[in-house]
Amino acid sequence: MARILIVDDDTDLVQILTKALESHGHEIASANEPKSGLEKARQYKPELIILDYHMPGETGAHLFESFRRNSATAKTPILFMSGEATQEQIVEETADFAHTRFLAKPAHIADLERVIKEMMAASK
Repeated sequence: MARILIVDDDTDLVQILTKALESHGHEIASANEPKSGLEKARQYKPELIILDYHMPGETGAHLFESFRRNSATAKTPILFMSGEATQEQIVEETADFAHTRFLAKPAHIADLERVIKEMMAASK
């Protein structure tokens, strides 16, 4: 399965996602704020990043740009998840349609797993 980094300030959601995704065979690391998300990505070298769009101090779009400027994560697939932003808003603020997807919160684990599989297959 995939090595996934979750960057989201909602610690309860991170715990739920971690448990659900680990039960599907994924290896999970997490960060609860943008700065630690960048550092964790450098250390962990994820195959996929699940990124919250709204976090304190910085939007997911800003963090997305930081991931894209870093050679280690420049092509890493990123799945935006948000209960507030729309897919259209994210598309307007990002320019990497080949490696980026959007899923609205709350998402069913089956939908999340389907999108992860699609993204991982497309990245190979």
